[in-house]
Amino acid sequence: MHAAQTDNPGTGKSQDPQRFEKNLTRGEAVPAWVEQDQGKQVADASITAPLVIRLSDVQVYVDKQPGTYIHRMTQVNEASMLTQVGRIEIPFHPEYQRVGLHSVRVLRGATVFDKTTTADIRYLQMESDLDSGIFTGSVTASIVIDDIRVGDIVDIAYTTTGQNPVFDGNFFQTMLWDNSFPTLRKRVRLSSPISRPINYRVIGQGNGAIQTREEQVAGRKIMSFSAGPMKAIEYEPYVPSDVLQFRAIQFSEFSQWQQVSQWAQNLFDVSNTSADVEKVVAGLRGAANSDETVQQALAYVQNEIRYLSISIGENSHKPFPPDVVLSRRYGDCKDKSLLLVTILRKLGIEASPVLISATNPRLAGKMLPTPMAFDHAIVRARVNGKTYYLDPTRAAQYGPLTNMGQVHEGAEVLVIQKETRDLATVPKKDEGTQTINGRVEKIRLQKLDGLADFQLIHQYSGVEAEQVRHYLASQTREQVKNGYIASVLRRYPNAELRSGPTVTDNRQANTLNIELNFQIPGMLEKTAAGWQLRYQASNMRERFVLPENPKRTQPLVVAGLTPLIRYELEINLPEEINANYTPSTSKIDNPAFQASEVLTFKGNVFRASVELRTLRDRVAPQEVVEYMADTRKFGAMMEGAANVRKTDVREAADRKPVADLPLKQKISEQLEENIRSKTRLINEARANSSNAGIALCERGLSYARMGRKSEANADLQALQKEALDAQVLLRCRAKIYFAIGDFKNSESDAGRLLAQAPADGDVHMLRGMSLFALAKWREAADSFALSFDQSNTSHAKLRANILRQLALKRQNPQATLASTIDSGDDWLYDMLAATNTGGKSEDQVLHQVHKRTGDELDAALAEAYFYIAQLNIINGNKIKAMVYMQRSVEKGILTAEYRPLAELEAERLKKNK
Repeated sequence: MHAAQTDNPGTGKSQDPQRFEKNLTRGEAVPAWVEQDQGKQVADASITAPLVIRLSDVQVYVDKQPGTYIHRMTQVNEASMLTQVGRIEIPFHPEYQRVGLHSVRVLRGATVFDKTTTADIRYLQMESDLDSGIFTGSVTASIVIDDIRVGDIVDIAYTTTGQNPVFDGNFFQTMLWDNSFPTLRKRVRLSSPISRPINYRVIGQGNGAIQTREEQVAGRKIMSFSAGPMKAIEYEPYVPSDVLQFRAIQFSEFSQWQQVSQWAQNLFDVSNTSADVEKVVAGLRGAANSDETVQQALAYVQNEIRYLSISIGENSHKPFPPDVVLSRRYGDCKDKSLLLVTILRKLGIEASPVLISATNPRLAGKMLPTPMAFDHAIVRARVNGKTYYLDPTRAAQYGPLTNMGQVHEGAEVLVIQKETRDLATVPKKDEGTQTINGRVEKIRLQKLDGLADFQLIHQYSGVEAEQVRHYLASQTREQVKNGYIASVLRRYPNAELRSGPTVTDNRQANTLNIELNFQIPGMLEKTAAGWQLRYQASNMRERFVLPENPKRTQPLVVAGLTPLIRYELEINLPEEINANYTPSTSKIDNPAFQASEVLTFKGNVFRASVELRTLRDRVAPQEVVEYMADTRKFGAMMEGAANVRKTDVREAADRKPVADLPLKQKISEQLEENIRSKTRLINEARANSSNAGIALCERGLSYARMGRKSEANADLQALQKEALDAQVLLRCRAKIYFAIGDFKNSESDAGRLLAQAPADGDVHMLRGMSLFALAKWREAADSFALSFDQSNTSHAKLRANILRQLALKRQNPQATLASTIDSGDDWLYDMLAATNTGGKSEDQVLHQVHKRTGDELDAALAEAYFYIAQLNIINGNKIKAMVYMQRSVEKGILTAEYRPLAELEAERLKKNK
């Protein structure tokens, strides 16, 4: 047991064969307890998978020294698999295990080549974690088989005997059931004395049934598990560690976690300690309070005892005595934990060792009770009525226990004490003590084209403060400086460092700030409308992992340990700037995360604030499409631009209050700016031979909304050459086609997208509007109904319901319709009521709309005019319908979803006037 374990094979160093010859015997007879299965001896040409497991037979004999027999037959059908099949690795621990190699054969048609005595065997020390200070003593017998050809079957059988003495003869084992290659025949068989009940559990997901059979023979209980043929498991990336895509059969002689705790108590028992331990304890006495006592003891073990794991034999789970650890000045997680527990107890603090899985912290609760559920040890301490979980293998933790970072939140753990009956859970940190990452940028300009003073402050708290504190302690000042200025120089190559990095470390609050100050020439970029400064919340980059295919059967992990990330920008412009813009607020509410953006530009100060808060550690498969759509929205939120118009300068002759600019002009300028910015990104991507798909999509949509159809179509053509995810491409094309008025293609792409991802309210809405434009009223109404069902916000549901009502009435103007209407003060409630037979009047709707002001009023009026025009079409009042529809179009809300429909209907009404 140690702080980190991995399944990666690592690089092994070849050892002297004579050292391990006594541990591996070639040609050894198959044990009598094995029920042999020879499998099908001839390859099957009809099986086309690159590699096929024809037989996987695992048999276990529970005894004082348990044995595990493995017989595997593998057929290779592709040359790419020859290397994998031609080398077989058998891991074992020479201190307590031996291997009997029964046979190694190659079957080629009817010919059998026996390689048992001739195969080259190399013994490798596969210490994959040696660089991390972990040495297990494990050895791998690497068997290299010569002359393997496509179509051959490699047949190997061997038995590994022996068990780690640390388990006191108790039996625990887990066997993988599913595979990433097809398996024709699978069996797991366990034979145990009737007097020793062995529990089993199938854990994980997989697919296909497992046949189970139990029988009693000669005082032994035999359990058999079999299946075949079995399909290969399609592995999905980015899945939470406790979600097992491959099933495994777990066996355990323990039935309660209390038994595991009792077993571990014997390992962590300390009968007496040396004078050296007492001396350390004496040096820690006299602290101001119990909290400080624990702080000092933890700091001592973290900083004075370096991490090194000698996990050979029973010391894989049994810690070395505190005296030994103190004299060596090194130890692994269990050694350091036992030392800390011993010190704390002598100081009068209630403390216990705790077993935990660092690699799979939430899996133990799904397993049978077993020591094998854990790979790490920490400490639980009770101080002044509060419980703390402390990890002595971490570093740079200081200050009050409440403020210390916790990397094991939510982990299922086993506290080693007499009172333990079940697993416990490491609690989440209290609000106000969570890990936070912040980035503050302050820019000051005396002249628009002059030097900018740029102050950058990195803010860390909790776990991130501790990680950065450890990083700073392991680097030279020059290395730290180069690391922190690199990110600024990538954005501003001409930046000149004036001071810093200056570190402000508040260990009591567990916060750490790093400040740097630069001078940067040409920070503002000249544009046709004025000046621009682009910014990016770079501390929020790469906070999400996104699969290539959003259509999943497994949940998607939400990576990262930082629950709250903030970015703040303040730009102080020259005094002659006097802007007066309405503050802008944007929010994204996803079940897995929340994000917000606040923009203000008042006088000569521009401010941007972006916040990202993680809510869950995973996304359900059916929510992945929506999650990916929201992460794309967040990607746009974390990048922005501060635009200074010429009209913002006090002395400008053409000065007019920004508040007087019509909303349609603001939208038009935003679209123009988006076209310019995406063009830059596209040019950069092409220069770097990288993917420009997303930027092309966004620019094409802006072109389309501006009415520049030829350019939008050009971007549609260019998109076909980009390596975009199929669903992303369909969504992009459907939006652009709709915006340019190609409703047939828009409906087609939206339909294809929904066939892959049906639970998407936005796409149902888009398809419904395309069908509406094509006068397919019934189908449009059905799409709007689905949009209503799949949408998450009240506004989206209201709009879907309004359009559904309108589509049904366009199909049959005489239809008497009614819908359930919740009460609310939003004008959309009145609009929905107006679509019902005998509902609200136009005047009542517009009265509600006019309660709004400024840009909000313009946007609401344009939408209301569109709906009211539809009602007049239904009622046969074409003149009035044309007036309202023209008003909707003239409002110029180019980004409104219904806008292409309004333009289409306006043209239709003019022609039929």
